[in-house]
Amino acid sequence: MANAKPQILLTNDDGVDSPLLVPLVRELSELAQVCTVVPAAECSWTSKIVSRFDALTYAEVDRDGFLIQTLTGYPADCTNIGIHNLSPAQPALLVSGINMGTNAGRSFTLSSGTIGAAVEGFLSGVPAAAFSLELPKEGYALWRRERRLDPELADLLAVAAAITGDIVFELLRGGLPEGADMVSVNIPASATMESPRRLTGLAQTEYGSLFESNSAQSQFAYSNCKVRIVGDQVGSDLEAMGRGEVSITPLRYALSAPIGAADRQRFERGI
Repeated sequence: MANAKPQILLTNDDGVDSPLLVPLVRELSELAQVCTVVPAAECSWTSKIVSRFDALTYAEVDRDGFLIQTLTGYPADCTNIGIHNLSPAQPALLVSGINMGTNAGRSFTLSSGTIGAAVEGFLSGVPAAAFSLELPKEGYALWRRERRLDPELADLLAVAAAITGDIVFELLRGGLPEGADMVSVNIPASATMESPRRLTGLAQTEYGSLFESNSAQSQFAYSNCKVRIVGDQVGSDLEAMGRGEVSITPLRYALSAPIGAADRQRFERGI
């Protein structure tokens, strides 16, 4: 049918109990047919890991009248199985998120399960977009500690879902930015529907120590995330977020580095 809605595959890395899942499904259902496939449990910081050696259990749950499909796997598993096995039609767009917390900067981008699910999407030939929401510090701490949010944040969740819907509408209408494999969107905690939206680059960041040792037990345990900024932030997602803007970062996974004559001389043999 000429007026049929496009197909969207929706996943996340926070799992089936994410407070942002139902608001987003509701928003996207106004734009498209939505097939939702999410991890049965939280899978943050799992990047694009795939469950090669484990059988994944499938289940269906009802959330406010919406069918949510779950897998005992990772976000990239959900994307691949969703595209190739569960979606009733080839998705026009893979939407990953909305993540509970930001994924701005190189370090988080390469570690995030939200981003990893989107990477799996474009590797399967489906345009992809990842969405992340900054939470107020106290709200994020409560989520990490008790897996719940302060009810006062309900308006922020609704705004984040509406902003995501706006951007998804544009992606369905006009496609990804030129040359992009996917986009990563970061929404600040101060966001309203009137907040500026800016196309940005990816801030160059690197990790410091993430773990502390317990010498008595010969163990290392996660301590905290120390991220260092490399160079300036001009034009970056972090700079935009610092101004209270919604950052839309086109990402292109061109991984090959330029090869110079000096390096050819150093490494090549028998040519």
